[in-house]
Amino acid sequence: MCSWEVSKEDREIYLNLVYAKNFPKGQKIFSSETECRGLVLIEYGALRAYIISPNGKEINLFVLKTGDYCILSASCMLKNISFEVNLEFIETSSVFILPSKAFNEISNKYKKAKQFHLDLLSSRLSNVVDSLSSLAFMSLSDRVMAFLLNSIQNKGTNSLYITHEEIANSLGSAREAISRVLKELQKQGKISQTRGIIEILEAQSV
Repeated sequence: MCSWEVSKEDREIYLNLVYAKNFPKGQKIFSSETECRGLVLIEYGALRAYIISPNGKEINLFVLKTGDYCILSASCMLKNISFEVNLEFIETSSVFILPSKAFNEISNKYKKAKQFHLDLLSSRLSNVVDSLSSLAFMSLSDRVMAFLLNSIQNKGTNSLYITHEEIANSLGSAREAISRVLKELQKQGKISQTRGIIEILEAQSV
């Protein structure tokens, strides 16, 4: 809040409204069945944003990690968003939450807070466009490899504990298609895999 130039008095008021919450892997914090929660800062962990197509396929929009803010969890404040975005934790996580009403008040009162709000929304929408562009123009093999490389960023290891089904859900594809792609990537020497574990062998050169 300091960067938003919020007054000391208001900062104390709003910081007292911030609360911490832990979420297990797989927990959803926003969907059509749950209420809007507010602006979320990920203390540690990761979550993904996705939509569900009419035929039931999940289409991944973006992944947020430690230190990232989640603006779409406050989408009840964004009146022009007319589609449902699901947010799901893909790792055990801890977050700080500023309730929607408080964040809305700060945005309306302080110019820099409003700019933060708009910049963050713009960034997330850019993530969505990039994701949908890759879905339209990249091969499934390239999308799988990009997903794996993105997933190991900042982990300090090239190994992922993930199933073919989880990758399929994240990429909006069929598990059988993902299994075929992973088998081909293994033949090419780019990955190795055992049950529930995928190791990226060419993380630097791909």
